[in-house]
Amino acid sequence: MKYDRIEGIDKDISKLVMGCDNQDDINEASKLWDHWIEVGGNIFDTAFIYGGGNHEKVFGEWLKNNNRQDVLILGKGAHSPECNPEAISKQLTISLERMKTDYVDIYIMHRDNTDYPIDEFMDVLNQEKEKGRIKIFGGSNWTIQRFKEANEWAEKNNKQEMSILNNNLALAKMIKPLWNGCLSSNTEEILAYLNSSQKSHMSWSSQARGYFLPDNITQEIEDKITKAETYRAPGENSSGPISCYDSEDNRERKKRAMELAEKKGCSAHNIAASWTINQSFPSFALIGPRTIDELDTTLPCLDIELTKEEINWLNDLYGSYEPAITLEQYGMNESKHYSHSPGNKLKLDRKLDYLWTNTSWSSGTTHQSATTLSDHIPITAIWEVE
Repeated sequence: MKYDRIEGIDKDISKLVMGCDNQDDINEASKLWDHWIEVGGNIFDTAFIYGGGNHEKVFGEWLKNNNRQDVLILGKGAHSPECNPEAISKQLTISLERMKTDYVDIYIMHRDNTDYPIDEFMDVLNQEKEKGRIKIFGGSNWTIQRFKEANEWAEKNNKQEMSILNNNLALAKMIKPLWNGCLSSNTEEILAYLNSSQKSHMSWSSQARGYFLPDNITQEIEDKITKAETYRAPGENSSGPISCYDSEDNRERKKRAMELAEKKGCSAHNIAASWTINQSFPSFALIGPRTIDELDTTLPCLDIELTKEEINWLNDLYGSYEPAITLEQYGMNESKHYSHSPGNKLKLDRKLDYLWTNTSWSSGTTHQSATTLSDHIPITAIWEVE
């Protein structure tokens, strides 16, 4: 097992986090969770809403037969529509009773509600920390703007900051939300923030619901979900790996993961999990195996070492593209065609539009997409000066 640290927790935390949202039977759950402890896992992910409360009760039955001090609990509450400051304390009390413990190590707000000022949530979270019922806390499916706002408020008021962002951080970028209100952290802005701040991230659906499995298995998972009586469209409830992740870009990411997996002697599924936990900030992957066999197929990701170059290559599809032609060829000195100004004084310094290619200008494939590949939208204009 690999471990990492988060400030405020006095022990190592396993890089994989055991999800408890699919275990209804204490006997089957005990087999899986005992094995989890045996392989070095020590943190469990729970939530007030899982299984209508039954999953927390099952976990509590298991916990009473184990040493609480050896186990870390990530508890979540205040899910929509009951996402308000009062729900935090009320639901936490019920969750602790179900799990037969008097505290959770990590508390995550399961959703955000921008109808409430950030200080109202942060006040309650800090109060619960002071009571000893939580050690550190964070937000799930929070925008980076609200997350930053929460921590700016905390710094200004000498309070505990949010320590963890709990969004989706899978190698495949989420195209449609798996559930209502779901957000992805696989964006340039959020990854840059996490790298610079070194805030911790815990990703749900870290393997994109099986998107990186062989295509036939991915399709079987999709069919099982979409044909179930409980199925709802993406964003309404829970949906599958294809309907929520499939896109041209993600198919390229899967292709690259398969290529790298062949070189490293593992599966693309393991490459995807390894990508999540090998980020340059503290990054953890929530997993949801139902059986010991499913758990054991995920564990090899812990043995995969990815270089920074490999991490970038897997995700940054256009990072290796070169300009189609040099600035000299493009006419960088033709000042009469300049249309870009670096400031507000309208001192024009270059042209706006760019072309990109993966090989050479004369024989390669040229790519031009103003919204995804270029940092400027190509323009054409006629200036008339009187």
